[in-house]
Amino acid sequence: MAAPIRPAATKAFGAEKWVFVPTIADPTAPKLSTELNAAGALDVTKMFFASSARPDASANMAKAERRLGDIESFEFVGETSYTLGEVRYSFNPQGAALSTGVQAFEKLPQGTTGYLVRRLGINRDTDLAVGQFVTSFPVEAGPQVETTEGDGESAEVAIKQAFAITGPPSIKKAVVA
Repeated sequence: MAAPIRPAATKAFGAEKWVFVPTIADPTAPKLSTELNAAGALDVTKMFFASSARPDASANMAKAERRLGDIESFEFVGETSYTLGEVRYSFNPQGAALSTGVQAFEKLPQGTTGYLVRRLGINRDTDLAVGQFVTSFPVEAGPQVETTEGDGESAEVAIKQAFAITGPPSIKKAVVA
C-alpha cells in the first residue's frame, strides 16, 4: 500500500468572498457576466462582519426498526436540515441612498430572495472569473434590525438579519462565461 497522502492546506484567512446574486438560472453552472457580475449583484465580503453565521446542515440519524432476532441496532441518515442563521453587516443610518454604507441594507429588505454565493481559497480582492469554483446557497432574507457590532471604542452600527436557506446548495460549481 502506498504511503498516505497529506494534502496541502488551503488558506481560508483573507480568502473568502461572498456575493449576493438576485437570480441564477442554473446554480450548477453560474454565469459570470449575466449573473455573478450583473448590475443587481452585490459583493458583501467586506460588508458582512466576521460574527455572521455561516451555512450549516444537520442530518437526523434514524434508528432502524428492531426485528425479533436483532441484538444490534443500526442507523441510517434521515432528514437533512440546512440553515444559515443571522448575518450582521455594516450600516450607516445617516447614509444617502445608494451610498456604500446602505447598499446591503437597501439590497436585502425582508422577503428578498436570491443566492449567497461563496468562493473560498482565492484572495477576497480577486474578482470572480470563469473556471473558478463557487458554492451557491438559495436564500430568503428575514427582517432587518438595527444593532451594534463590537464593544466600546470599536463598536459600529450594524444590521442583524436572519437568512433562510430555501433549497439545496450547489457546492463547488465552476463559474462559466
